[in-house]
Amino acid sequence: MARTISEIEASIEQRLNASFELSTSAAAEWRMWTHCVAYCIHLFELTLDIFKKEMDDDAKREIAGSLTWYRRKCFDFQNGHELRFSTVTGLLEYETLDEEAQVVKVASVSVSDTNTLVIRVATLDNNGETVPLASQQTQNFKDYIDAIKFAGTKTQVISTDADLVRYSIQVWYDPAYPAESVRANVLASLTALRTSQDFGGIIYRHEILEAVTSVAGVVTAKIVSLSRKGSEDSSWTDIDTASRLHAGYFNYDTGHCTLTLISNNEL
Repeated sequence: MARTISEIEASIEQRLNASFELSTSAAAEWRMWTHCVAYCIHLFELTLDIFKKEMDDDAKREIAGSLTWYRRKCFDFQNGHELRFSTVTGLLEYETLDEEAQVVKVASVSVSDTNTLVIRVATLDNNGETVPLASQQTQNFKDYIDAIKFAGTKTQVISTDADLVRYSIQVWYDPAYPAESVRANVLASLTALRTSQDFGGIIYRHEILEAVTSVAGVVTAKIVSLSRKGSEDSSWTDIDTASRLHAGYFNYDTGHCTLTLISNNEL
């Protein structure tokens, strides 16, 4: 870790005092040169710190078989391109880079309770919305993972429609704020929460409540019910504390979401 300029100056001064009788004047020339040298050493040590951090980050990313390695390989996937064995690296690689064919735009990798590598991927539509890969793209991606994965590694690829979330929320608001403005701002806050969710993450009940109560004019709120349903689920799952998203992202089932506003005077 880089030392401060003062620490370096003190170290230089200690060595000089051991060999020379130095002027005690605050304007002595040796002090100016000591400061210049200390400043240069400080910049050099800062550069070394930055270099070490970059090398450590690269080392973490490049550990073959790690979760971060698999996630990076997801973005390397080129739909419609053939993998070839490289005699230089000893790996399966694409001969040319085709960014247009790199359809995976968001990805997450985790390990399930059965020690299966769960890979969730999706792409973005023209409006920047997260959407699943097309069926053929998904199959090509599965084949790609099967080709590059380590022998004996069990994998599951998920690229499907967003989970649906239903809620029923009661909101007590300050009547000094127009009710419709409060409603619009609460809905906007819930939308912001949805779009800020980490892909492949978990939806937390308290985050929904915080998104509502953070709105100006909201005095307090109560979640009457909260549930989610993945594309492969046959029934809805209550979200008591938290729930992992099957698709990795979610949309609100707006036709079955209820937001009830109550004046604070009725508390």
